[in-house]
Amino acid sequence: MSLTNNGREALSAILSNESLFPRIKDADLSTVASKLARKQVTAAGLSRADLLDLKAALGEVVFEKTLDGLSPHHIKLLARRLDKSAPEIEVNTGSSALSYVRQILSGEVTETQPAATEPNPAPTSAEPKKNKYLGRKAFRTGR
Repeated sequence: MSLTNNGREALSAILSNESLFPRIKDADLSTVASKLARKQVTAAGLSRADLLDLKAALGEVVFEKTLDGLSPHHIKLLARRLDKSAPEIEVNTGSSALSYVRQILSGEVTETQPAATEPNPAPTSAEPKKNKYLGRKAFRTGR
């Protein structure tokens, strides 16, 4: 077996010649699948249907392990990507965003419509008010 530049061929060669790789166990293959799934889950442009297809392809255990292994930042991004109008309370922490993603995938949450908000009125005065405290000598010198 020769070393190849194509990753797919390399992985399929390893899988087809398992006798040459006796130290590669099922847990190692699950780890590789989880890493590849993590890369796919964090990719932009995934919809709920894409994630459900990925869950069906990987199996529920590996998919859940992948979701649990994501950083809080990536979980928040995923929740925002799946529901752009999600309430802030649902996605402000990693654990709440993870449970929200699971609710979206289970079908418990449908995409909410953003509430129509009134734009803030413009300030009436053109120039900002000066703060008298900032001009004091004690403020400038720290005394």
